[in-house]
Amino acid sequence: MNNAPNFDAELKNIANKEILVVSTVWNKDFLAPAVKEITEHAKEEEIEVTHKFCPGSLELAATIKRTLKVVQYDGVIALGLVIKGDTPHFKLVSKQTFHDLGKVALDFETTPLVNGVLTVDNKVQAEERINPEKMNKGREFSSSLFQMMSS
Repeated sequence: MNNAPNFDAELKNIANKEILVVSTVWNKDFLAPAVKEITEHAKEEEIEVTHKFCPGSLELAATIKRTLKVVQYDGVIALGLVIKGDTPHFKLVSKQTFHDLGKVALDFETTPLVNGVLTVDNKVQAEERINPEKMNKGREFSSSLFQMMSS
């Protein structure tokens, strides 16, 4: 079940804007359908997309911050996937990643930032959330960002 909001409001003034999508190399194959959905949705709305990659979720915030210091974008999506394992690493990575992305969002408050880092218990949950035929989180992330850019 997907409890994603339904953004019925008309998107205003988002055509011809440019967004940055920073995705992790870690779990890149799992995230590919989400990247594709974001890119296709942006094309539908006439929004340019710049893609960047970083090693893992812990590096998302630093990559975004470093980029926004030199290039201005109209919005940003941080895309990552953290799958729970048998060690405390999952909690440490998840907590720090979310904290750091929140800080970047506040440091660059005029640039909307969507935290698209999925934290899941297993690969089945990851596939359910990323698959466009199921929860389609890629489309949800881009819809959220476009709504923020429009308001």
